[in-house]
Amino acid sequence: MADSKKIQGQSEETPTVSEEIILHHENDAPVRIARGKGGRFAKKTREMPSSLEVTRLMRNLLNSAERDDNGNIIKDAQSRFRKMFNAMYRIVTADIEQPVLDKLGHAVLLPDGKPLIFKDAKIAMASVQAFKELMLRAHGAPSKSDAELEAMTTQGVQILIIAPPEMVNKEIKTEQQSEKLIPAFIDAEVVENK
Repeated sequence: MADSKKIQGQSEETPTVSEEIILHHENDAPVRIARGKGGRFAKKTREMPSSLEVTRLMRNLLNSAERDDNGNIIKDAQSRFRKMFNAMYRIVTADIEQPVLDKLGHAVLLPDGKPLIFKDAKIAMASVQAFKELMLRAHGAPSKSDAELEAMTTQGVQILIIAPPEMVNKEIKTEQQSEKLIPAFIDAEVVENK
C-alpha cells in the first residue's frame, strides 16, 4: 500500500508459515502443524468454508450412491437422497387406520372376526408434515397473495418520534422560600439551631 505509513522496524514481507506433518508423541499418529519464523509453532490459518462450498458438498454427498466398507459403490444402490425421499413417501402413504392391540400385542377382534380399527393421530400428523415437505421440495413455496405482500410491507418495524407536549404556561417561576409553619396545638416558640 503506497499511501499507508510504514511503521519503523516493521518488515514488508509477511511471515512465512510452513506446514509439516510430524508423529504425535503419545500415539505416533501423524499430526499436521504449522511452523512460523525461526521454527516456532504458529497458529494454523483456518478459514470457514463458504456457504456455496458447503452446499456443493452436501449435494454431492446426498446425490452419491452408498458405498460398502471398502469404498466401492454397491451394485444397484440408490442415492442417499432417493432413500430419504422413499422413506418420506412411505410416511406420507402410511395407513392411519391401525388395529387396536391388547397387552400381548394381539389384535382385538370384533364379534364378526374383523379387527377393531382406530385412527392413529400421530401417524396422521407425521403423514401431513411429510406431505408438506415433499410438496415444498417438489413444487416450491406457494406464491403469496397481494394481501400477504401488502401485510409484509406495512407490518414491519416502524419508528415513532414522540415530541414532548407543549407547556400550557410557558413562564418559568423560581422556587420561593415559604415561611415555616408552626402547628397551632403547640404553645411554644420554635427556635432553629444555626
